[in-house]
Amino acid sequence: MEPTRPRRRLRSMLALPAAVAAMGLATASAASLGGITSSSYGADVGVVSSCDTDGVTVAFTNSYDASLGRYQTTAVTVSGIAAACASKALALTLKDGSGASLGTGSVASISGTSAVVPIGGAGANANAVVGTAVVISG
Repeated sequence: MEPTRPRRRLRSMLALPAAVAAMGLATASAASLGGITSSSYGADVGVVSSCDTDGVTVAFTNSYDASLGRYQTTAVTVSGIAAACASKALALTLKDGSGASLGTGSVASISGTSAVVPIGGAGANANAVVGTAVVISG
C-alpha cells in the first residue's frame, strides 16, 4: 500500500533537518584539519613552547572615577617576564567572577622584564576584577 500524501510530506520535512545537520558535521570536521603551530591556531593537539615558563605577577593601578562613583582599574603592571619574551606582544584581559571580560589592554612589544598595560576606555570596575588572563605571543 502506498503512503498517503501527508505521510510523504512529513518524511520530506524530517529529512531536511537531518541533511542540514549532516552538512554541519562535515563542515565542522573539515575545520579541525590543518594542525597547530606556535604561530597559528587550529583544532589539533600539539606542544607550543613558551618564552616564560615560571609565570608572571600582576599589580593593578586603580583610580577613583567621580562620574561613576567607584574605583576603576586603569592599568596593570605585568612583571617577572622572562628575558626570552623581549620584543613579543602581550595581551591582557581582566575577568569577573563568571569569567566574563571586564576590560582589555595590550603592549605591542615587551621591553625588559615588566610591562605596563593600559586598560582600554575608562578602565574596569576594580571591585569586580577577580582574575586576569595574560598572553605573550610573537
